[in-house]
Amino acid sequence: MSSEDFGRPRPFAGVRVLDCSQVLAGPYAGRLLAEMGADVIKLEAPAGDATRVIAPKGDRGMSGMYTWANLGKRNVCIDLRRPEGRELGFRLACWADVILENFRPGVAERLGLGWEAVHAANPRGVMVSISGFGSDSSLRDRGAYAPTMHAATGLLEYTARKAKLPVRPLADAYADLTTAMHAMVGLCAALRVAERTGVGERVEIAMYDAVLGTYSETCFELFDPNETRPEPPAYDAGANGRIAVAGPPQHVWSELRKHFSEEIADPARPGMELPEKARLRHEAIERWMCAQASREALLHRLEHEANLPCAPVATLHEALTGPFAQERGLLLEVDDRLGGTRPVVRLPYRFSRSAVGAARPAPFRGEHNTEVALSVLGLDDARIRELEAEGVLLAGSPQDRPERAEVQTS
Repeated sequence: MSSEDFGRPRPFAGVRVLDCSQVLAGPYAGRLLAEMGADVIKLEAPAGDATRVIAPKGDRGMSGMYTWANLGKRNVCIDLRRPEGRELGFRLACWADVILENFRPGVAERLGLGWEAVHAANPRGVMVSISGFGSDSSLRDRGAYAPTMHAATGLLEYTARKAKLPVRPLADAYADLTTAMHAMVGLCAALRVAERTGVGERVEIAMYDAVLGTYSETCFELFDPNETRPEPPAYDAGANGRIAVAGPPQHVWSELRKHFSEEIADPARPGMELPEKARLRHEAIERWMCAQASREALLHRLEHEANLPCAPVATLHEALTGPFAQERGLLLEVDDRLGGTRPVVRLPYRFSRSAVGAARPAPFRGEHNTEVALSVLGLDDARIRELEAEGVLLAGSPQDRPERAEVQTS
């Protein structure tokens, strides 16, 4: 958080969150809450959050993905398999206004963090439960990770069919982050109800439902007969790079012909098959684009003369670090906990009055055990030392790089 943000109000100031989730869907929602002012305590298992090791070998422990999803949180490491650990976890759940969990259905109950028990002791508390397929479904016990959810929800098949290519994995964790956003919407609504009525509730988010409920192409697939919305390919503008133009190819062609008919001749002939006509017109557009004096001149003519929204095809690295990203202040340098800093994309929220930003770096495993045990749980030093000796409270460092972290869901 920048120096000018200190003293400004934070949207979730005063909200207490227990984040029992790991990997991405739950933890990213926890980061949003933390950066908007909530006191988020991440309860991490002894095996460690899997994102600590979902990384290149040289980045394991405090990986970039772990840092990105866990900025701003405090961290306690408790072995919930032990009775004493379950008691501590339950007391933290009773402290919280919001509990985030993404265990497989039934696991939270076995660990003493089930909704019925928590609600009875903490009636105002809100619990957000993320699972792959829903706790009341026939697939309730199936694990869920973004790559498998992309397959199960049809995204891989549809993307391949639309592109006329073999099935390939998506290049991001779309299912996780879409679910995280829905989790945030659900918990905000439930918090509002709790404020109004004094009674909290459990919000369940199934990743399967979240992905398909957010996927824009479902309306085309559900049309009878279904149709695949054509996606115009980017144009090869030669030295001017590749250019994406929004709109169906026939609309792009008609607008370019309307404004630049003297520069773009129609290569189509009467009676020509539509695919051949489309191919020739696409090539004619590319030749015209290649002939423009510069990329900037081409973009200006498309956007301002033909009123066609367009953009050059940038690399991800260019988008993250280029001049426009610098203008937007897109990247933050955060403490990497290894003696240096690492860049992280900041959250996109810009409030007119409130501040957003991480008040602390991503935490080590168990970094705040003593602090939380003293101030939240009310334990004394002697009891804390006993729990550490018994292996109920654990701590780690960036050098702790487990080969595999047990995970329940994304």
